[in-house]
Amino acid sequence: MAGGRTVWGLDVGKCALKALKIRAGADGNIELLASDYIEHEQMLSEPDADREALIASALETFLSRNDITDVPVVVGVPGQHTLARFSKLPPVESKKIAEIVRYEAEQQIPFDMDEVIWDYQTFQEKDTPDIEVGIFAMKRDLIRDYLLHYENAGIEPAVVQAAPLALYNAAHFDGLLDDKTTVLLDIGADNTELIIASPSGLWTRTIPLGGDSFTATLVKSFKLSFGKAENLKRTAATSKYARQIFQTMRPVFADLVQELQRSVGFYTSTHRDAELVKVIGMGSAFKLPGLQKYLQQNLGMDVEHPERFTKLVAAEGAKVGDLRDNLLSFAVAYGLAVQGLRLSKITTNLLPPEIARAVVWRKKRVFFGAAAACLLLTAGAIWARQFSDMRILDANQGSAVTISTLQRAGEIIEQGSSVSTAGAQAREYLGAARKLKQTYDKVAKQGKEEIEKTAEILALQDNKSVWFKILNVFHAALPKPQEELAKAKGPEEYRSAIESATDGHLERGKRRRIFVEGFHARYEPNLDDEAVTEGLNDLLKDFSGESDVLEIEGEDRYGFMIRLECRTPNVDRVAFVKAFKERLLRLGRMPGQGFYINRIWLTEGEVLAPGTSAPGERSSPRTSRPRGRSRRGRTGKAPSAQSREQQRADQIIDPVTDEAMNGDWVFKLVFDVVLEDLPE
Repeated sequence: MAGGRTVWGLDVGKCALKALKIRAGADGNIELLASDYIEHEQMLSEPDADREALIASALETFLSRNDITDVPVVVGVPGQHTLARFSKLPPVESKKIAEIVRYEAEQQIPFDMDEVIWDYQTFQEKDTPDIEVGIFAMKRDLIRDYLLHYENAGIEPAVVQAAPLALYNAAHFDGLLDDKTTVLLDIGADNTELIIASPSGLWTRTIPLGGDSFTATLVKSFKLSFGKAENLKRTAATSKYARQIFQTMRPVFADLVQELQRSVGFYTSTHRDAELVKVIGMGSAFKLPGLQKYLQQNLGMDVEHPERFTKLVAAEGAKVGDLRDNLLSFAVAYGLAVQGLRLSKITTNLLPPEIARAVVWRKKRVFFGAAAACLLLTAGAIWARQFSDMRILDANQGSAVTISTLQRAGEIIEQGSSVSTAGAQAREYLGAARKLKQTYDKVAKQGKEEIEKTAEILALQDNKSVWFKILNVFHAALPKPQEELAKAKGPEEYRSAIESATDGHLERGKRRRIFVEGFHARYEPNLDDEAVTEGLNDLLKDFSGESDVLEIEGEDRYGFMIRLECRTPNVDRVAFVKAFKERLLRLGRMPGQGFYINRIWLTEGEVLAPGTSAPGERSSPRTSRPRGRSRRGRTGKAPSAQSREQQRADQIIDPVTDEAMNGDWVFKLVFDVVLEDLPE
């Protein structure tokens, strides 16, 4: 019906702003004139989100798209900020209900009545004298803070309603409720609104679990940022890691069901005649795959969600794409708009009376135009002078006096300006304020840098003891040498064991040994920074190597980048070293160590040859005999000095066994150690 009452329902949630513009239509239906869905650039519940700026941006976008001139706006407030109490009234005359409810509210609301905005709603079954009353309240300072966003945007709400009650109004008006008791479930970002609606009334509770709870467990388990974890949750059904994702979120599913069962159990214990058979799900988090089936299996009730609002008919030319794509998120906005048309069952209003009076006054300003004009003429001289003075001050704001010292700035602020004219005083005060602001900014910046450096130093101290565990893992991963070599104590016994072997199993190429001749560690505050992996070229120098190990997903992790310079005489070379690398990775990923190895790069090794240096050596190949011993050849005769020097000119000599190391294989191993427990 064109020309009927029109209203906006506006719901600003943690994920997005939802708005519906409707008007009364024919046959008990309402016409949809416009819908809008504005997703926040960042979820309001994220740790680093600027809540005020994000809400202001969403409202600004809404006003740029829609005209709300002369159209009443009904807004919602979160259920977790409102207080709901229910009690039965004794049989009394209707004119005394307000007085009794006032007394009941004073008993039920745990705050001074001057600190809250409250209202009440009565419920009564047909053909019974029993009256139940619902008392709904919100602290005055909370509602003022919430409405400040609308005030700054130039929006004057006509009604303020709690989100759970708006959801109930939407379900009741649209025919989702029947003659049995129905559970309404609105799973939002950080809370779940539970409304149990009976034919004669309702009961509500806010559960502190929501979509963010699923996201938070993904953040913790997979070491992701909040934004990446949120995207992973939304695409879980199509992800190749779907099984791991849902397994990680399973505890949150269980906690949510447990809280719902507890709430339903409490309700049925106080309403023994109630028969709960159906759950109607709402909220964007209800799109999570498997949630509907999981709730149905564990609650023992049918769980469904509406495909459309049956009494909401789109007007000709109305854009309904936002509503169709995000239907489950629009239920609160729908209920708010229904109340604005005075078609709702619950009519409570938490708009502070002083704001309501101010709105009414502004609407009546047009009737006081003549009186205002007379007052303007009478006070014209005073206002003109004030306007002139303000112009002079504004003109001089940009030419502040330069204050050179902090002491002088403090004297001006504390003792006042010594100049005579008002304009000069203003410039001097402005100069002093700017000097104080510059000094404050400088000190604050210095303090921030010092705090960050101190935190890094403390972090290193906190993780000092973990080095013993890292070294234990490394030594455990080294190949176990032959028994004779393992028992040897010192170079003499080591050489004797080699010489006494007769079956050749201790020949140099068959020894199960890896010698670490260089160990370098570098602390990195963010191992996932691209600059760290780019810096691997400096670690690997002229070697080339790549990780062939599946990396554990995560970001912003801190720890150590470690480089090992190694040598092995074993002729199997690559296979022998790769086995060592795999043992190191396996032992470095044991849970509960306080660290884990994430990636390993095995370099492309090279065989020692004349003219090269063994790993860790800075000088040319060894050309002098090891100290403390004279070694004879197998003939029993000591080689001549000339032949010995010629031999050493062509060979690199092992400093322990005095053998040639020309066939040894040298390589480098680079790996990063994350100073956190291994993710599940």
